[in-house]
Amino acid sequence: MADDVEQCRAALKRCPHGDSDRPQSLSNLAICLRDRFMQQGIPSDIDESIELHRAALLLHPSGHSDRPKSLHNLAVSLQDRFTKQGVPSDLDECIELNRAALLLRPLGHFDRSHSLNNLANSLQDKFTHRGVLCDLDESIELHRAALLLRPPGHSDRSHTLNNLAASLQDRFNQRGILSDLDECIELNRAALLLRPPGHSSRSHSLNNLANSLGNRFNQRGVPSDLDECIELHRAALLLRPVGHPDRSHSLHNLAVSLQDRFTQQGVPSDLDECIELNRAALLLRPPGHSGRSHTLNNLANSLGNRSSQRGIPSDLDECIELHRAALLLRPPGHPNQSHSLHNLANSLGNRFNQRGISSDLDECIELNRAALLLRPLGHPDRSHTLNNLANSLGNRFSHQGVPSDLDDCIELHRAALLLRPPGHPNQSHSLHNLAVSLRDRFTLQGIPSDIDESIELHRAALLLRPSGHSDRPKSLNNLASSLRDRFTQRGVSSDLDESIELDQAALLLCSPDHSN
Repeated sequence: MADDVEQCRAALKRCPHGDSDRPQSLSNLAICLRDRFMQQGIPSDIDESIELHRAALLLHPSGHSDRPKSLHNLAVSLQDRFTKQGVPSDLDECIELNRAALLLRPLGHFDRSHSLNNLANSLQDKFTHRGVLCDLDESIELHRAALLLRPPGHSDRSHTLNNLAASLQDRFNQRGILSDLDECIELNRAALLLRPPGHSSRSHSLNNLANSLGNRFNQRGVPSDLDECIELHRAALLLRPVGHPDRSHSLHNLAVSLQDRFTQQGVPSDLDECIELNRAALLLRPPGHSGRSHTLNNLANSLGNRSSQRGIPSDLDECIELHRAALLLRPPGHPNQSHSLHNLANSLGNRFNQRGISSDLDECIELNRAALLLRPLGHPDRSHTLNNLANSLGNRFSHQGVPSDLDDCIELHRAALLLRPPGHPNQSHSLHNLAVSLRDRFTLQGIPSDIDESIELHRAALLLRPSGHSDRPKSLNNLASSLRDRFTQRGVSSDLDESIELDQAALLLCSPDHSN
């Protein structure tokens, strides 16, 4: 590579200003420097490449036959520098250069599909960094136009299929339109057919198709999508052996898919394999790796799940330590800090429930408070964090009896319920939790309005848990308990009669070996 650069420098010296070969020599040296930058990452190489391409462009003014190529080359180097250094002005200039090149490559031009593809990719990058949806929409239309110019048999068809699929996946993630996801899957299938065993990009297509099927499973819950996703990730992993730069990604993706299948089907071997894959991925993501916190978090979650299933104390202890390590890598300002705070809080809450160490519960509460500060009004996870903080305060009240904890718990459950209106999938949980907390306060303070409200909330929760709902027995039992409490205070016989009927209904729904 160094020899190539020096040869190009020597060639440029032989082409003084005014020499007809100087533009080509400028471009050749610029391309060699860009290639070396892509291999070795030396910033001065890409800086010089850009300046040389600018010089070549000045020698290819409007009307020159090589101007589109110079516009393209400068855009590519600016795109590469943006990818490494993230300077927004580089990407903006790249887009304008790609637009200018496209204007000079009208319908029928041999390189039009390349300019369509390049402009689409740079707009997709702009969307990724700035989130303006019109950029993504334009990217998709440009990729569609490029695909029309790359029919079956075209050497770059698989790349365009892949790029269009990626843009549709991004739009699905933003807008949730299932037709975008379905089309993404079909495009990824088509790309995979064009990348048979032995193709250098086959593992990439296997991974992309697997990810899109996994996303569809998360939306629709069709087991066959998840099963196929897992098999594709296995196939991709086989093509990414030890030493492959993307091996950790395949280990991670396969682990996530197995975790999803365990959550759905409960097969212990899926969870065990998930843990081993996460451990292997973590070894490939040492301190300093950009994906380390993500893998620490995933391994912690899978160990936490196994602890919940099998009750192995060491799994939960390791889970907590891994969440602590992930949190250290997600300092204030990190976009995933609230997730790590939430996950560590949950794990400490689980350990408190097992062992009763009060410091675990106190830390759980403080972590939930910190997470709530990072999830202000409008945040999609705010109701979840309000609920978690309320539950941990209610738990502490149950063990320490401090009334202010219970009052705070009730107010937080009220706030969570406001964010879970009719139709929200978790409304019944918030109704139930607030009802239970109000009953606890009634037991402590005897305020009649608390038990009345508790009963109404339990009735509302029961309506959302019809026959066949897994939590219906719990709602029947809790409503019965609140009615009994009110009967004890006021002596209204209808409350007791209804309480007995509800307990009988709950009993009929419980299997003989049910814990309650």
